[in-house]
Amino acid sequence: MNNYSPAMRWIDLNADIGEGFEHDLGLMDVVSSVNICSGFHAGSPKLCHELLCTAGEKGIRAGLHVGFPDPGSMGRRELHEGYPETWISSVVVQILEAGVFAYIKPHGALYHWLANDTVSTRTVWDALDEMEKPFMGLSGTEHEFQSRRRGLRFIREGFAERGYNAEGGLLPRGTVGAELSSLSEIQAQALRLSPSVDSICIHGDRPDAVLVAKAVRTALERSGLGVGA
Repeated sequence: MNNYSPAMRWIDLNADIGEGFEHDLGLMDVVSSVNICSGFHAGSPKLCHELLCTAGEKGIRAGLHVGFPDPGSMGRRELHEGYPETWISSVVVQILEAGVFAYIKPHGALYHWLANDTVSTRTVWDALDEMEKPFMGLSGTEHEFQSRRRGLRFIREGFAERGYNAEGGLLPRGTVGAELSSLSEIQAQALRLSPSVDSICIHGDRPDAVLVAKAVRTALERSGLGVGA
């Protein structure tokens, strides 16, 4: 049993789940928040509802992991000519139907689009504004600037197992250093990020996702941090 004190600094440990991988329940036993796929970029609405109920039973904070309706790339395809209006409409619907979720966290290409585009994202940000739910994203990007400008609570997120560039942005998937594999390296990055973020993410599509989550939680707790939403 962990000996937590009221004066202890706390940090959230979150995981992306509901995307059709086998680690969902195992991750729920380790993390303090889950980002449940809405059923558009992967998974299904039925699985989303089931996992939301399970999170409630386990007392875990649940956020909506909203993404482009592009299961072929699991919502990670970058369309340089711009995102189709039907995709943007789908995202708005997912947000406006969020209901009981505690916060919103975008996924994949949507995550990066909202972080970098200051013009064509307005419809999505207006929907987020209307819902008035906390937004989880990257500090120093449009995630933070738009959230604070619109009065949305901003949850600063860091990634334990993704590589960063010199400017603090995420390295594109498929490039050298974009995904960390060594547990010791992942633990070190989580500790390095912990003073400047509110929540640290573990991707649920990794084959070793539960092992990584356990290693990160152990490192955080051994450093004196409490893990909780």
